Amino acid sequence: MKKVLFILLILMIMFGGYLLYDNLIANRIPKLTTEEEVVNLDEIIVYGTHLSLHGTSVNDENLDLVLYNGDFLAYDINIDDNEFNVSNLLNEGIDLEKIPVGTYCAFLRSSTKDDNDKDVYRYYIIKNNTEYKETEYYTFSNVRNKILISTDDYYETMMFDVSENKEKDVYDVVIDPGHGGMDSGASKNGTREADYTMKIAMNLKKKLEAKGVTVKLTREEDQLSSNETLPDYGTHGRAVISHEVHAKYVFSIHLNSNSYASVHGIEIYTPDNINYDFANSLASNVVSMADTAYSTNRVNRVSNGIYTRTFTESDIADSLAEYEKKNLKAYEMTTKSNYYFMIRETGGIMTGAYVDDRNAPKRLGNPYYKSNIGSETYLLELAYLTNTSDIENITNNMDKYTDAIVKSFMPIFNGE
Repeated sequence: MKKVLFILLILMIMFGGYLLYDNLIANRIPKLTTEEEVVNLDEIIVYGTHLSLHGTSVNDENLDLVLYNGDFLAYDINIDDNEFNVSNLLNEGIDLEKIPVGTYCAFLRSSTKDDNDKDVYRYYIIKNNTEYKETEYYTFSNVRNKILISTDDYYETMMFDVSENKEKDVYDVVIDPGHGGMDSGASKNGTREADYTMKIAMNLKKKLEAKGVTVKLTREEDQLSSNETLPDYGTHGRAVISHEVHAKYVFSIHLNSNSYASVHGIEIYTPDNINYDFANSLASNVVSMADTAYSTNRVNRVSNGIYTRTFTESDIADSLAEYEKKNLKAYEMTTKSNYYFMIRETGGIMTGAYVDDRNAPKRLGNPYYKSNIGSETYLLELAYLTNTSDIENITNNMDKYTDAIVKSFMPIFNGE
């Protein structure tokens, strides 16, 4: 009898708790009436600080995307052939840094006018049909929020739970000093690229940290002996670290080389399918502040100082032949895959990452190659080691180069 009474008491407490929630909490937020037709989400990706969604749309007017928690945060969307997306570009869309703390339900919303010229809204549930049922994003350290994107139980639509990040120490930026150890990179007259990249990276790290930015290096000073190299993949691999520390941006530092000594200037390599505003700002600031020039190289050039290279069919054929020669299984690369591994593998599915574990243990893979969260990554070829004027300038004016990078990045970090 006591056991039965105890169970009844527990049930009464649970029911009372439900009523308390329903009456005192849930009803504080007016409930929305949703349409029977639902929107099917086919893609959810986070690149850098921005979220993009893609899915099937509905045949309705004046559609936007809203996040609802009593009030509305509204975002423009693109509609094309009964499909919608928040952005056509990887680094545009919903700025996750700017969503206030709270719990939000996401809907597509249509708006029309009734006969009295009053607004009439319809709300469509967004059903997540992707394999990414939960997506965790950690904001910059000066915001320090965690955003869990999942599905709301009540509406069965996408949910954004934004809370203070009390769980993890994350890094805002990863800086990759290119090469290192037995891999000297380019060299000219006894001058090694790897020596420069570490000095530049340390200089940049110090200046960013002075501004409140948290920075992780892919390798530390004197970490590698002359007969060691830094693994590209596997746990703590060069292209993996940014995923491990939830970095939003990666700067891979390099110096260039060419058989023609006259070739000179800065080259910034970027992902494909992005808004190039930040890349252009980087290039422009380096050129003006460090008194250098845009590169004279025209191959893969998008604009002054900006270059994007993805695999060509010829590149893929050459790689397949190389894998066969080394008795390795070929990876599933495509012409959408970025040519440079530090851009490609740090960006997950957005930049065509493909290095899985098919060749383990001979070659380690990238555990995050199928991640739908990627760091916005730029490979900076700051000068030509093979050009006398370039190397003299960066040797004597290194502070100006790193000041230019800091000047470009800080407006993003500060949400300007």
